Amino acid sequence: MDCRAAEGMVTRYISHTLSLEELEEFLEHIESCSSCYEELETYFIVHEAMLQLDDEDEDAMLDFKHLLEQDIRKTRRYIYKKKVTNILSAILFVILIGVVTFFFVFIITQIKQFI
Repeated sequence: MDCRAAEGMVTRYISHTLSLEELEEFLEHIESCSSCYEELETYFIVHEAMLQLDDEDEDAMLDFKHLLEQDIRKTRRYIYKKKVTNILSAILFVILIGVVTFFFVFIITQIKQFI
């Protein structure tokens, strides 16, 4: 992924509208590109500050950089869980196909014995 593509994904990252593949590519890029990470950090801070303005708790002071780090960790966990879920789903599907196939073969051999 190049910087231009990553910069185009910053707002979609913040609004949580990137696909799983896009998320993974985006996070890989910002880990290796300090310029794009700073761009994300800037947009994230502005976004969170705007949310804080709407919050009724005026005394709350947030560490925005820490919030971004938490958000990135949370996103990585989400990616990991989705991948594990997809792998487990595929394995279960293969097992189901195997069981159904075995069942049909068993039924067919039982029918052939009676014919």
